[in-house]
Amino acid sequence: MALACSGRSLVGRDIALVQDALCFAATPDVAIADDNLYFMGGDYTFNGGDTTSLENKVYWLDLKTSFPLDSILPPNVYNSVNVPGPHWQGNGALFRNPEGTTLYHLAGFAAPDNDTVATFNVATKTWTKATVGGGSFNTVSRAGAATASSSSTDLGLGFITGGSSEDTPPGLITLDVSQPDALKWTNKTRRTPKIALGNMQYARFGTKGVLIAFGGYSNLFTATLYDMSLIHVYDVESSTWFNVTATGDVPLARSEMCSVISASPDDSSFQITVFGGYNIRTGRAFSDTYVLAVPAFRWIKISATQKSKSDLDASAGRYAMSCALYGDRQLWSVGGNIMLSDDNTIVNQQSCNSSWGVIRMLDTTTFEWQSQYSPSSAEYAVPDPVFKVIGGGPAGRATLTSPRGGFNDTALNTIFTKVIPRARNTRSASTASGGIAGGDNTEDETPSSPPVGAIAGGTVGGVALLVLVIGGLVYAIRRQQRKRHPPELADNTLGWGKPELSTHTSFRQKDNPSIQELHADDLPQETEGNAVVEAPPGIPTSSSASVELESSDHQRHPRPR
Repeated sequence: MALACSGRSLVGRDIALVQDALCFAATPDVAIADDNLYFMGGDYTFNGGDTTSLENKVYWLDLKTSFPLDSILPPNVYNSVNVPGPHWQGNGALFRNPEGTTLYHLAGFAAPDNDTVATFNVATKTWTKATVGGGSFNTVSRAGAATASSSSTDLGLGFITGGSSEDTPPGLITLDVSQPDALKWTNKTRRTPKIALGNMQYARFGTKGVLIAFGGYSNLFTATLYDMSLIHVYDVESSTWFNVTATGDVPLARSEMCSVISASPDDSSFQITVFGGYNIRTGRAFSDTYVLAVPAFRWIKISATQKSKSDLDASAGRYAMSCALYGDRQLWSVGGNIMLSDDNTIVNQQSCNSSWGVIRMLDTTTFEWQSQYSPSSAEYAVPDPVFKVIGGGPAGRATLTSPRGGFNDTALNTIFTKVIPRARNTRSASTASGGIAGGDNTEDETPSSPPVGAIAGGTVGGVALLVLVIGGLVYAIRRQQRKRHPPELADNTLGWGKPELSTHTSFRQKDNPSIQELHADDLPQETEGNAVVEAPPGIPTSSSASVELESSDHQRHPRPR
């Protein structure tokens, strides 16, 4: 059916719409590799095309170039190639290898042979099919699953669990792509939490990392939402699930939000930025932004600002978008259903309106939504509202390193005191390096103080050494001048070369409009942080209790259209 576009926004503004401009996307699979933002699968609306159609393509944006945000996406901004086979239906997972040269697509509403995954070469933009050893796990019933990737490390692991299909068995699948010619996966099923339309992030704690899952449904078909204070933690090394109770500004229960994870420059804390979502019991979409600080497990409510020329209704919320992180700082959000608080209907699904941005970007240090994208070398710094809660400053040095009351399992104490090094490869991220944005706020930091005697001794010794070095240098120069030779010093003879800063970057997921949020009093059916909560059998919801695992399967999500 042809799409009818009136050329006028819902607020009465004239809009010049471009043929084939991307106006809407929902539940796409997203990944960032080689400085490109890739997305595929889900529902799309293009100006002049079909409404909410499934597109047999993978799209990408070049993040080395500048382009406008917060509106429909002109066809000269995005690129695309066809996707062979059934993978194009999406609603699954799009992982990349540690080198950022290959994407792997699996799960979703449609899938290939059960022991294969679709692979995409980011250099040649071509698709192939790869066989995976270990079992036939790529079935069709994993839509709405929670997914995560270890792309911030060199491990080459992708994870997928849960889903929105009623017959999807429980389990956590781990796809290992560290050896491109010998892909393999495992399936752990015992006592895995059942998660539909929730979020999951990979954090570099422990020996092989941990998964941090939250939100969504424990039972989609009874509309049983998890409380956002309940955090599922999975230790990859021991194949063990734990439950941790988060405190602070706990968000209202929700599903279909998007999130990304950033690490402080010194790896003392990780911040999971969460945007939007949907509450099926109230029929409301959210426009708020929160941060879950780990390992403190504190929720922090963020007042995001909007650098936008759009007159988008400030009470609008968004859900069913997908997000990826670029350069450890930029949250890219692709698509999403937009709902107005006074209507509870989706306003952007079957119309082209430049007030409804389809691609959004949030700076996770300043919490500003951008209306124009330009490549930036700015590095991530811990945001002010975050370090005011967990201690330290923009550079890190967090002082809160455990949940309120501490971890209730000694294994977690050990896991969260170890951090895996960042990935050596930076090809898929922004490789430009620079100083910490905003500088280092030492007034708010609480580093331990060395003994006064050590300071005095170090100062005296340093001054003495400096005098000797300078004296030797002056003597050498004068001696050469007496020989009528120009002063020649080898490069960095004294070891005073400019210190290099590591360009640790990472990426992974999403973005959306920063409109106003829906407060608790807008949602009379729920009080802050409370919801009907159902924990997996055998896993307590108020403490860090460990369970063991074995093998299984996944899911992902239906929603109001």
